[in-house]
Amino acid sequence: MSDFNKKLIVSSVAKIFEVSSDTVKKWIKIFHEYLSSSAVPPKGTERTFEIEDIRVLAHIFSYWEDEPDIEYIKMGLNSNSHYDNELIDNLILQISPFVIEPNDKMDETWKHGVLFGGLGEIGDRFYLANSYKLAGDRLIETALQNEESWDLFSPAIYNYRHATELYLKDITNFNKENNNKRNPHDLKPLFEKFKVILSEDYGTTCPDWFSNVVDTFNKFDPGGTTFRYGERVNLDEVFIDFVQMKTLMGWMSKSFNKIRERQSSMDS
Repeated sequence: MSDFNKKLIVSSVAKIFEVSSDTVKKWIKIFHEYLSSSAVPPKGTERTFEIEDIRVLAHIFSYWEDEPDIEYIKMGLNSNSHYDNELIDNLILQISPFVIEPNDKMDETWKHGVLFGGLGEIGDRFYLANSYKLAGDRLIETALQNEESWDLFSPAIYNYRHATELYLKDITNFNKENNNKRNPHDLKPLFEKFKVILSEDYGTTCPDWFSNVVDTFNKFDPGGTTFRYGERVNLDEVFIDFVQMKTLMGWMSKSFNKIRERQSSMDS
């Protein structure tokens, strides 16, 4: 069991509702038919609560008094009113981890997140480059659609620049051994090595538009930190054309992907 999924026991439930453990045990005894098997386990088995148990208990807590109307509370549970309560929904969000272990409830309908880790492709640098490029595309599209250019241009450019850096590092087989210790994010030495590969392995040169994209990113953000942390840019004021930048990044991404395909076929 990972630290992402801490068990909810009687004392932790009591803390959530700021009541005594005895009160929680009383709720369990009275409303046991609404709780999971783990909340009402066989004798000698540890009692733990699922998130749906907390939803039930939150409804009970909402109507609990010195002399509670048990039948009225059960009527609410029978009608599923605890699933139509904003306060309970917010409580569930507060106590639920956004990282959970796989379980038998997960199926093809779980499209609101990703399964991460294990044999995932997160270690593939080229895959990451494509992901950052896609993120830049989506930010640009949102900025143009909602007139939020100023709000989104820094993360958009950061994603594009970082994608470019990852593409170059993957194609040139960048690693710690050939790392530029002064500035490991400098695009210039990566791009020079990339152009050598184009010439020696493919007998071609880099087009001007391609070079201009890399040079522009490196000029505005030589350390890869300007658009990430918000550093001062000592350059004259310029206009950044989102449509043109997105188009050029699309061309660049296709070029990198073609080179990657050629490298893979040569390796095999």
